Amino acid sequence: MRHSNCFVSERRAVIMQPMFRSMATANPDKRPLTVADVNRSARALVESAFRSLSVEAEVVEVTHHRSGHVYFTLTDPGRSASLKAVMWRSAAARYGGRIQEGRALRCEGKLTVYEARGSFQMVVERVDEAGAGLKARLLAELREKLAAEGLFALERKRPLPPIPSCVGIVTSRGGAALRDIIAVSSRRFPVRLVLAHAAVQGESAPTDIVAALARLCALPEVEVIIVGRGGGSTEDLDAFNDERVVRAVASCHKPVVSAVGHEVDITLVDLAADRRAATPSEAAELVVADGVALGRRLAEMSKRLGLSTRALVFARQKDMSRIEARLGRRDPRLALREGGASLAKLKEALLAWPAAALAQERDLLSHREARLLRWPEPTLERAKGRYARLAAELDALSPLASLGRGYAIARRTSDNAILRSAKDARTGTRVDLTLAHGHLLCDVVESLFASVDDFEKPRDSSC
Repeated sequence: MRHSNCFVSERRAVIMQPMFRSMATANPDKRPLTVADVNRSARALVESAFRSLSVEAEVVEVTHHRSGHVYFTLTDPGRSASLKAVMWRSAAARYGGRIQEGRALRCEGKLTVYEARGSFQMVVERVDEAGAGLKARLLAELREKLAAEGLFALERKRPLPPIPSCVGIVTSRGGAALRDIIAVSSRRFPVRLVLAHAAVQGESAPTDIVAALARLCALPEVEVIIVGRGGGSTEDLDAFNDERVVRAVASCHKPVVSAVGHEVDITLVDLAADRRAATPSEAAELVVADGVALGRRLAEMSKRLGLSTRALVFARQKDMSRIEARLGRRDPRLALREGGASLAKLKEALLAWPAAALAQERDLLSHREARLLRWPEPTLERAKGRYARLAAELDALSPLASLGRGYAIARRTSDNAILRSAKDARTGTRVDLTLAHGHLLCDVVESLFASVDDFEKPRDSSC
């Protein structure tokens, strides 16, 4: 067991000597003092000199009185020295669970004298584990352990619901944290709050917090959970560094917001939670939607929706107008009406067609019949006259006519060529003479060539 240590300010130690001298000179006539006078003066002297001190010692002879006070004794190793101590009910509610038989503690408080017995007594206002460095080291080791398991990983953090309808709260029903959360929530947005009461400090706090989390996780209507407490000392946060509480927060299947209410210190629950808030009020602001901001956003969205709707309706109206115009031009009823009118005209024309057409065809037939009846006589006369002219012209041009007048057509028999000159028939040439009636074959014995004038003089010739 370590030796006890007592820390007193140097200034207070110095002023003790004049006080003892003043006490010695307070009775110049050597009047005897009562025990009460002595104890009272000693108490005033001690309390004035030891208004604040810190003692590390072992705890023995612990008595938890029904009034709530805790009486115990602080002793050095081997109980070579001891000091009576008391922790009044107000402080015992916070630290009384730590005062246990045989435990080494660091006690902070003041020194006094119990006048009834004339004994020293320390009024302890706060206790902590002996050796703050050991506590810090153990906390660091736990933090490294849980971090290695991934309990503080950022990828595990879940988003908070944007507009939750039900929020769970793990805190003390009589603490300021609950009042702050209710106050902030009520002015932001209507939301249902479900409290799972738990002690937030003391020996039972870790067990209470774990059980409260389990109760809220079992409620399907709870969408997000706030775990926390109001402000306090570093020792007040021990429950939120407890491994059981940290694991319960990390394993909760609903988003958790830590609100320990201590700006400087970061607890392990803060690291395991999905979001951390510096105070319970800030936690309520994170969790509960801002009704004013939502109203503004809703108004803006409503305005934008109205503009978009009107633009869409206008565009669809234009489309409908175009479609109606196209349908109007292609309306089957219009086509039926037009077809009906055409059909009526056709029907009317068809009904009037036989009589008119027959009458027209009869007139044309009569006209053609009259022309046909008048056609033979004048046509034949014109044809006979034309035939007579053509016959006369043909007769005039016919070689037979020339032959009939005594002329003949001479052809060489060798090539049947017509002879037009005496030069064309040499002596001995066989000649075929075509007469008006018959042919003559002659051999040329002499060829005489003469001009046209010579033909007017008759000349004998033989064939």
